[in-house]
Amino acid sequence: MVSKIQESDVGVWKNTVTGVGLGRKLFTYEEGGTLYSTSAKYGTFKALGEGYNTRLLLADGTDEGLLYAIEESGTLYQIDPTSGEWEQIGEDGAWGDVVAADAADGTVYYVDEDGGLFAMPVDGGDATELGEGYDTAALFFWQGNVYILENDGSLYKVDAESGEWELFGAEGAYDDTLAATIHQGVFYAVEEDGALGATTLEDGSYEELTGADLSDIRHLFSASGHLFGIDNAGTLQRIAL
Repeated sequence: MVSKIQESDVGVWKNTVTGVGLGRKLFTYEEGGTLYSTSAKYGTFKALGEGYNTRLLLADGTDEGLLYAIEESGTLYQIDPTSGEWEQIGEDGAWGDVVAADAADGTVYYVDEDGGLFAMPVDGGDATELGEGYDTAALFFWQGNVYILENDGSLYKVDAESGEWELFGAEGAYDDTLAATIHQGVFYAVEEDGALGATTLEDGSYEELTGADLSDIRHLFSASGHLFGIDNAGTLQRIAL
């Protein structure tokens, strides 16, 4: 049975625009320009940086790694998750046509407005096109594959080297998804009816998890071995499976 455990005062996270989990922390960008680092275990937080206007926040790593912020201006920044030190990657506005992205092993995987899927090394190498024709709502990297959730609710598994793809589950199977993430090898999707869909990425098996009503969850994160969500009231919830 799924349950929700309140991890913050009501409304504390209401200004969150985007965020990711990395190691034992949650990293979130809030309206107004501040990037926060929050301990997933203790709930203590600090401002990691200010002056951002972030559209997409990416984590390169699971236990440790780097953060990448794609700004509304289309500029990409690499951020140290401990010190907050940042470095601009590439030219101003170079990532302005990116609609969804994730990062792994020094490479940013993204889908652009034209539906192309690309792999771009952040060390200055050339982008590799992995496919085209995508209409993407969200993108996740896991163990050598890119998982693409389309706006029609279809989920695709794409080999990150060859670009070979397969439909994961039925076409449009995730069309009622409110929020999604990958947690410990499982693709979790909050559904409109409040249930939690769980798709094991190794074999594609699906299970609907019920219990607590999750229909108010708008952000979903994996951090410190747990699944977290931010609800419509701006409250952080730990989702116990």
